[in-house]
Amino acid sequence: MAIHNGWQYPRTLNAPARLVSIRYSPWSERARWALDHHRIAYRILEHEPFLHELRLRHLAGWPRERATAPLLLDGGRRYRSGWEIAVYADTAGGGTPQLIPETLEPAIHEVDVLVDRTLQAGRTLLVAALLEDSEALDASWPSFVPRAVAAPLRPLARFGTRWFSRKYALDLADIEPQLHVIRTELDEVRRRLNGRELLLGSFSYADILVASMLQLVEPVSERHWKLRPELRRLWTRQDLADEYRDLLAWRDSVYERYRRR
Repeated sequence: MAIHNGWQYPRTLNAPARLVSIRYSPWSERARWALDHHRIAYRILEHEPFLHELRLRHLAGWPRERATAPLLLDGGRRYRSGWEIAVYADTAGGGTPQLIPETLEPAIHEVDVLVDRTLQAGRTLLVAALLEDSEALDASWPSFVPRAVAAPLRPLARFGTRWFSRKYALDLADIEPQLHVIRTELDEVRRRLNGRELLLGSFSYADILVASMLQLVEPVSERHWKLRPELRRLWTRQDLADEYRDLLAWRDSVYERYRRR
């Protein structure tokens, strides 16, 4: 039984943990990264928003609040956020260094809040763009849906996308405030980095947070982040990518050096 800041993390050694994950989600990517960093065996349950909502709520224990991915299930316990999963990985795994060392926890928490604010704005932009892009809507279906039926199913894909926007209370009417939030936070990340190789001097969960967040500016290479071409185009904000090319170069370097699988 591992304990971290009052949290208890039982681990069932005979059965790998199960991670409910969205294949293209930055939130899910940082959970996978934390588990991979510590070489923790886990089985992925791919979650498709709207299609798998009832399964997600069941696995989450039918919470009163909305159920979200990533969700880690292990040893009879549920870990419902990327932060909880990273702490679990630190206590249950064998990799080094620790992703959230106690001395850096306040600073990493600040980055966590900044990144979530940025991702929420980015998610709003992405959903608004998806609703206007028929090719991307067709490409958004999971691989078990034949591409030949994607176009006839487009109204359902659009309905599911609008349902997703309601679930997360996204305001799709005016995207300019969302762009302002993203630029403000990217400027803050640039200020904090200030030319350093890592945000806090050594590799930590803060670097994972920011590296995964930058997928909503321009996705990392196909080797690390597999996306259909229509979705890779949709996820790329060329104006932001040009403006923050230095941050993207930093992100690519972090992926090359620290993204274990």
